[in-house]
Amino acid sequence: MKRLFTFFAVIAVMFMTSHNMTAQTNIPLPNSSFENWSNGSGYSVTVLFFPLQVYSSYTYPTNWSYPSYPVNESITYNGINVNVNTNLPLLKVSNETSSVAEGSHALKMQTFMLSDIISSTVYNLAASNIDPQLTSMVIPTILSTGEIDLDQLLPILSTLMVNMSSIGQLMSTFANDDINDYIDGGVALNGLVPGRLTGQYKYTSATSGDNGGILMLGTKYNNTTHRRDLVGGGYTTSLTDVSTYTNFEILYRPLSEILPAYSYNEPDTIAILLFSSANNNRQQGSALYLDNLQLWTAVPEVPEDTCGAVTNLTIDYVDTTLASISWDYDSNPDHWEAEYGVQGFTHGNGITQNTINNSVILSDLQPDTYYDVYVRSVCNDSLASEWSFISLKTDTLVPPVIPPVPDTCADVIGLTVDYVDTIIANISWTFDENPDHWEVEYGEQGFTQGNGISQNTNNTNITLSDLQPDTYYDVYVRSACEDDIFGDWAMVSFKTDTLIPPVIPDDTTGVNTFAAHNILCYPNPAHGSCTLQFNGERPTNVQLYSIDGKLLQSLVPDNETINLTLPYSGIFMIRCETEKGILTRKIVSF
Repeated sequence: MKRLFTFFAVIAVMFMTSHNMTAQTNIPLPNSSFENWSNGSGYSVTVLFFPLQVYSSYTYPTNWSYPSYPVNESITYNGINVNVNTNLPLLKVSNETSSVAEGSHALKMQTFMLSDIISSTVYNLAASNIDPQLTSMVIPTILSTGEIDLDQLLPILSTLMVNMSSIGQLMSTFANDDINDYIDGGVALNGLVPGRLTGQYKYTSATSGDNGGILMLGTKYNNTTHRRDLVGGGYTTSLTDVSTYTNFEILYRPLSEILPAYSYNEPDTIAILLFSSANNNRQQGSALYLDNLQLWTAVPEVPEDTCGAVTNLTIDYVDTTLASISWDYDSNPDHWEAEYGVQGFTHGNGITQNTINNSVILSDLQPDTYYDVYVRSVCNDSLASEWSFISLKTDTLVPPVIPPVPDTCADVIGLTVDYVDTIIANISWTFDENPDHWEVEYGEQGFTQGNGISQNTNNTNITLSDLQPDTYYDVYVRSACEDDIFGDWAMVSFKTDTLIPPVIPDDTTGVNTFAAHNILCYPNPAHGSCTLQFNGERPTNVQLYSIDGKLLQSLVPDNETINLTLPYSGIFMIRCETEKGILTRKIVSF
């Protein structure tokens, strides 16, 4: 089997080199054929000297990371309260030794529910204490070449799965974020540029219609922002039901090719994520088999066999019978050829001169006469560039020909989605010149321009409100200058959130919750900090919660206003306890 695969790989490389004349190089991936496996320890608690197993020991492919879920739950067992405190590994994999494509081992990943990975005794005891979303969720096994931050990945997992059908939307999910927020590390490229990921797979849906997926994220450390930027990637969701090992290929594409608003950058690290199910209709028990992953470098484009044309053809001097012409060039040809004659002469019937210098003197001209001059590069007997052309009139010192500057309005650049929630989005941009103002038009994705919602602004950002949750939108922005002169439209797309509000502890005091307008929060959206002002009684306690219901801060205010520092960008909820009731407020920070 290994010889057969090598044969096909050689044929593929030969095919590509026949077009590009350059071979590819393999970029080493750690444990890419899943031959090496490591053991993870199980976890038990002791009740009256009796060990109660939470989950058993497990194996996983060495050098591949998996997410874990922090568990700190108190359960009752035989009338005794027992605290379970562990990081629960969220994976269901097996080391295949008989069903392999090559070598002695392969990887099998399965989609599972929580009840599949912890003991039935503990699950039955703890189920009522665990978030119902987690107990009812069908979870894909995810393996990666870097450490996954589950707290950051879970809120966007549904969005990620929906967007796996579109490379543009998929890359937009990460394009403006610090990739280290989601996955830390990966495979160092050491100056190599990735081109494609290949391997072999099988797939078995638990019922029918499930599919696996693989995602590549090319990243580069930004020395200015000290963040890890997304600079490219690739994906596949076509790992569908097939009973025998089948070859697959995923192309890596620069972000500038996927989203033209971004500039080209070569990655310094690549992260590879494997999903046992890559859609929103995951099936418990669906299995993805993988073997023999290989990451190949990109094939550099080889310039066509051309001869560089002359540029900046310039008239340096003219008198009644003499003219001097010069030019610039990008490559060194064998020589240059000039042809000239009275304006309108038939090309090929003029006077010709050859020169090894990038200039020529035309003599014996007629006074007060217009002339056409053609110049081209000659690389060899069978290869020459296109002709470049210029005209002149004798007996006139012709100044450099400077084309008139058209009345233009600078285009918007760097159009960026800074913040999105269920009903609000903040868009910003940069510019080279100050226009009179900017025009913004937006609507649901695919709307006909001219029929959208229009706004004008003097700022380089705008907040779009009253949006629909879980909806794709297109936004167009252009500069508007005086005299009805406009720049070209720039466009960006985004999708509003469908995040579930945080679960804030119920009010157990028996006092009704007050309206949120009794709290004044400014600015909102915030930039890392905000001020809370209370219209009425000062709270006895103020609590800050994350969007997933985690308590982040708790403090007692000493006057009617407090300054609040927000730990990171995102959506937060404020809960204020007063003698009159409970006050709540949502805060957005970016």
